[in-house]
Amino acid sequence: MKKIFSSRKIIIPLILCICSCSLKYEEGKNIEDKMPELIFTNAELNRYNDGNRSMQLKAEQLEQYKDNGSAYARNPVFSTWTTDKKLDTTGRCNLLSVNSKEDIYTLFSEIQINNFSNDVEIHAQNLKFNGNTKQLSAGKDEQVEIRRQGLSMIGTGFSASGVSNSFSFSSGVDGTLITEDEVEPE
Repeated sequence: MKKIFSSRKIIIPLILCICSCSLKYEEGKNIEDKMPELIFTNAELNRYNDGNRSMQLKAEQLEQYKDNGSAYARNPVFSTWTTDKKLDTTGRCNLLSVNSKEDIYTLFSEIQINNFSNDVEIHAQNLKFNGNTKQLSAGKDEQVEIRRQGLSMIGTGFSASGVSNSFSFSSGVDGTLITEDEVEPE
């Protein structure tokens, strides 16, 4: 009996065709875009305007990325000052994301912000601040607690304006107001 074809002659080229790969170098991603350009531990950053400190950020770890001007801070503590050098705001959270190109700051987990000029304390899990519009907001289903002058409110759909110094909730508001009775002098 005669062999018509050799199985080796067919199988080896077939395997080579199936297993071969094509490298397209022009479509590659630059790994540097996904890696931090700089990593700081126990960082302290200060911003100055006209020689006066306007902002301070301290963080356990700060990562800066080259691709889009983003930075991330783990366990940051921050403070801001007014133009007349008065402490205006302090805050902390577990993670801070900064998009410096868009001037967007996103805070995550165990957020506490104290604004002294408006006598307001804010507690939340997720907040976003747009530096261009001066708007602070949370997701429509995110709970935010506000404490101010004997008033404690918790609700969802929080938004606040740094322009008008006002805040609102879209739904689910519950609160307590504590007033002190005035005692007339005798």
